[in-house]
Amino acid sequence: MSRPFDAKTVLAFLAMYIIWGSTYLAIKIGLEHDMPPALFTGLRLALAGLILLTFARWRGWRLRLSRHDLVTVSVVGIFLLCGGMFFTVLAEQYIPSSLSALVVALIPLWVAAAEGVLPGMDQPTARGIAGLVLGFAGLALLLWPRITGVHGSGAEWLGVGLQILATWLWTTGSLISRRRPVKAHAVVATGYEMLVAGGILLAVGAVLGEVPLMSGISSGGLWALAYLTIFGSCIAFTAFVWLLARVPTSKVMTYTYVNPVVAVFLGWAAGTVGLIAGPEPVDVWVIAGMLVIVVGVALTTTAPTRPPRARPAGDGLRVAVEPALSEPPA
Repeated sequence: MSRPFDAKTVLAFLAMYIIWGSTYLAIKIGLEHDMPPALFTGLRLALAGLILLTFARWRGWRLRLSRHDLVTVSVVGIFLLCGGMFFTVLAEQYIPSSLSALVVALIPLWVAAAEGVLPGMDQPTARGIAGLVLGFAGLALLLWPRITGVHGSGAEWLGVGLQILATWLWTTGSLISRRRPVKAHAVVATGYEMLVAGGILLAVGAVLGEVPLMSGISSGGLWALAYLTIFGSCIAFTAFVWLLARVPTSKVMTYTYVNPVVAVFLGWAAGTVGLIAGPEPVDVWVIAGMLVIVVGVALTTTAPTRPPRARPAGDGLRVAVEPALSEPPA
């Protein structure tokens, strides 16, 4: 049941909107301060996982997982975090953080499209299909200058490809989490997902020879790591879970189309004041693509869906995209 908005609710929304929208810029800052990608992401996730599980223990939530839940959170963590989040970090080595955020904004559309073709999942209505078409048209607008050769480079195409792959991996993890629900509290499940993914990425970083690179990390890189760990992976996610228990899901999901707008503005502003190497471009193609994507995602996430052919009696229409209980891949 929804509750009236109060100061705490407003602050939780602001945390979810602004902090998650700023994580793309924080990743770019960390990379520009020579944070090695695998260890950067692995340290963030491992530390955040420990913090979340410590918080859960303090709240008295059960930490022990069943075998089913442990397998599920491990698999989901690999797809969502080793896949979605790590590939987002890899992508931002080649593309602006704002472009990364706009491509990530398509995740609800990929999820809705996948659900529309998978057996036993809800089918999109006309409004949902219109949102899908609009959202992917927005991606085409973003890429049009690169397709036509107006600007862009091979490195940018590599970055866009990595970011699209990240959204596909994230979508896969989201679908697995919906098909294999766990009984553990969302904060506990996410803490274990982060620990598993963080451990894997720390091992990957060691194998890739990234450990010696950490000795030359500047304070800017360490601040970016601390911000992503504490604010991006702990505070904003806790606000997200808190809101889900108090506010209608459709309102909580508005972060999916607010975050990219915040990311575009922050990327431009950070470059303007010298926080990163040059302002990130905000041209007519970026603005048009952003607006079209935001409208498409808003249509898709608020559209009702048709039940699948084989569905238990008593189920009717529901909101198209339910949130996967994890933070965005940034």
